[in-house]
Amino acid sequence: MAHALARAASRLVSTPGGEEQRARRIDRLTEVWSKPASPLTDVCAAVLILALSAATAAIGSVHTRIFGHDIFLVFDAGWRVLNGQRPDVDFSPSMGPLLGLLSAAGLKLAHNSANGVGYMSALVGAIIGGWAYALSRRRMPAIPAILSAALLMLIAVAPFPIGWPPNTLSHAMLYNRYGYALVGLVVLECFRPGGQSKLGGISTGIISVALLFLKPSYCLVALCIAIARPARRRIVWTLAGFLAGGLAMMAYLRFDFLAVWNDLHLMSQARGSGLSLWNIRWSFARGFAELLPLALLALLVSITTTLRPLIATALVFTGGALLLATNAQPSGYPLNALLAILLVEHGRAVESQTGSTGFPRPHTILVLLGLICYAPAFFSNASGVVYAFIEATNNPPESEIARFRAPHLAKLLLYDTPDGTEADRRSNGRTYVDYVNDGAALLKKFSTPRDTVFTLDMVNPFPYALLRPPARGGSPALAFNHTFNDRHKPSPAWLFGSADIVMVPKHPASSEPDARALFRNYLPSIQSGFRLRAESDWWWLYAAVNAP
Repeated sequence: MAHALARAASRLVSTPGGEEQRARRIDRLTEVWSKPASPLTDVCAAVLILALSAATAAIGSVHTRIFGHDIFLVFDAGWRVLNGQRPDVDFSPSMGPLLGLLSAAGLKLAHNSANGVGYMSALVGAIIGGWAYALSRRRMPAIPAILSAALLMLIAVAPFPIGWPPNTLSHAMLYNRYGYALVGLVVLECFRPGGQSKLGGISTGIISVALLFLKPSYCLVALCIAIARPARRRIVWTLAGFLAGGLAMMAYLRFDFLAVWNDLHLMSQARGSGLSLWNIRWSFARGFAELLPLALLALLVSITTTLRPLIATALVFTGGALLLATNAQPSGYPLNALLAILLVEHGRAVESQTGSTGFPRPHTILVLLGLICYAPAFFSNASGVVYAFIEATNNPPESEIARFRAPHLAKLLLYDTPDGTEADRRSNGRTYVDYVNDGAALLKKFSTPRDTVFTLDMVNPFPYALLRPPARGGSPALAFNHTFNDRHKPSPAWLFGSADIVMVPKHPASSEPDARALFRNYLPSIQSGFRLRAESDWWWLYAAVNAP
């Protein structure tokens, strides 16, 4: 098909010698693209991965523009793990136990500083970048292998929410970025050119179980993509990787399968009630514009080779639509760019064909179209990293930012969000910093450093903000129709029964639907089981009845 397009175009345009020379110069792109990996390109890939990882660590906690409260979800989960608690067993992780382990590693490296979130992303990004390059190096030329690894690493570490502009700096929903990058490894392994590999199947199994323990919806998408290659030996290898990874995590969780099942069931019930057919239809429609150039590329490649590129495109797009429907993101299909690289590689069968006089070769056309599909996602994520790095070197005046009083939170700067919704303004900038600082001051005055604290809001900032031991039970995130609803919810005894102090906000940081749901489901139990001990402009402080 691409060869036929080249012949037809050559009949419609004049072809003087100058145009033929220009076409041949463009064809050099294919020659560069097709050069195999070598020790030198391996060094270049390693340097790129290490440089991007170092930049992410240097950024630390970004100068946050939106959803500043969401970072305390990550801090709370990691702080619990550092204090000996196990996700699912000792608290409901709200996403999956893997996030708590990753956050704990970041906080440990940062000596409990808020910059631990950047160290965590740097660690995750380095693993994903190296893994992606190792998967693609033997089956792809150097340039597409490096581009694939760089893209997946940028998806993992770019410090802004997917679907927002790159200058909307925030660590909010970074678990979605990790999820997309890990699913990208499965896509890379399943749809790369070449035959099947034992290590590739094991890789897909390990990544799938990691997604199960990060955010289960991503695991379902990864497994659906994996079964697109249903060879018997491959299924065995994938299952072996899945079981090995699963047993390692369950050993850490003391093989408490019931606790893991209860959390998975609660999350599925809560999310399922908030998902509608309209959400799914909207997600497919929202991605239609991004699909068109990718579908054209897949069609050109499929006509020249097999139908597999079209099948891969349909699977990856459908998986992206389902993730978009279940995530709190307005738009975004980040894996389309990776698929574009893989489609170009599947089109290398036309590489030996020569283009018509004065027109590029067919594979050159495929490379150009693939780069057009790849560039927006790459440059969007890369510009977010560059902007955050530049911002990290600036020291904005006090009139522009708000600072937390705790020394280990000093690097976490929150800007006001004047153009956002009321919930956006409450969860960032001076409003949220005052919310945390006021509550911390009240707790220091009316409780002891050993008292454990629960907060009746979406996230609980106080155990980490005060470096206090966390209460057993509860959850790092309480979002209506995501981690609980009016029918499927944690019991009050599990949520705050072991806490010495319960903080009830007068001005919740969460959105109105979340705040109303929390108050109607749990405030009566707090008022009956605890006594009001103190209050401020921002908080009511309830103490356990047997507390002094």
